[in-house]
Amino acid sequence: MSPRDRRLLSDLRQMEELASAGGLSFRTEGNPPDVYHVMLNTQGIAFDASGRLVQRSLHRFDVYLHREYPRRPPIITWLTPIFHPNILGPERNGGVCIGSWSAAESLADLCVRLRELVAYRSLNPADALNREAGEWARRHQVRPGTEVAKLLSLDLGQGFDVALAGGSI
Repeated sequence: MSPRDRRLLSDLRQMEELASAGGLSFRTEGNPPDVYHVMLNTQGIAFDASGRLVQRSLHRFDVYLHREYPRRPPIITWLTPIFHPNILGPERNGGVCIGSWSAAESLADLCVRLRELVAYRSLNPADALNREAGEWARRHQVRPGTEVAKLLSLDLGQGFDVALAGGSI
C-alpha cells in the first residue's frame, strides 16, 4: 500500500470518528476515498431571498484530495449560501480561505476548522475572500466567538450589494 493510500485511509477513519460525534455527515468517492461530500450542521449566516441576513443550519461543501495532498491543501468547494469573510458561496465559485496548511493536518482537523469558520468562532476579515463580508465584519468589529444571533442584528450598511455578498438561500 502506498503512503498516499495509507493517508487516505487514515483520513477516512478519522472522518468516521468525527461523524460519529455528530454535527457532520459525509459520503465519499474513490477507493480509497479522495472525494468527500460533506454536510455540517452548525449555525452560520446567509442571505434570504429578500436580502436579509438569516441563520442557516445546514452547510454543504466538497473536498478533493488531489495527488499533491497532503503536501498541499485539499481543494474545497462550498455548495450552500453563506455570508462569511473567508468563504464564498456557490454563486461565487465556493472558494474557501483556510489560512495556513500543514501536511500533518488531517481532513477531520480541517472539517473542524471549517465548522469553526461557519459558526464565526474563527474568522480573518483581513484575509477576506468575500470582500463585502470582510468589510462588514471590520465595520462591526466582529470578533471570533460572536454569537450568530448577535450577527443577525448587525446592520448591513448603505450600498451593500447583496448579489455580490451572498446571493439568496
